[in-house]
Amino acid sequence: MESASPESLEDASRLAAEEDKRRRNTAASARFRIKKKQREQALEKSAKDMADKVSQLEMKINQLEMENKWLKNLITEKNSGKKDGGMDISELFNAKFSAAASAALKEGLRSETKP
Repeated sequence: MESASPESLEDASRLAAEEDKRRRNTAASARFRIKKKQREQALEKSAKDMADKVSQLEMKINQLEMENKWLKNLITEKNSGKKDGGMDISELFNAKFSAAASAALKEGLRSETKP
């Protein structure tokens, strides 16, 4: 009975190592594809959530703009009968709002430059 030659043992060992490497590579590729798909799904969900948030904020802006117009009209109607030469309520509101907005903008710029 002949024993296996050293060359055939080396070939068998090399083939087994190559097969093992192929199996590990296939498994790693499958794991990568799964993780990639999960990342893509997470990004799509995040994009959808952000788009929904944008829609909600745009609706809120429209609502506040309408409310602002309504209040300005209310103030204008209230002051339409005013006879003296003083500043009316809408002018006071605009002056106060401009000052507050300017201060908030300056404060916002200051906070952005701080570490």
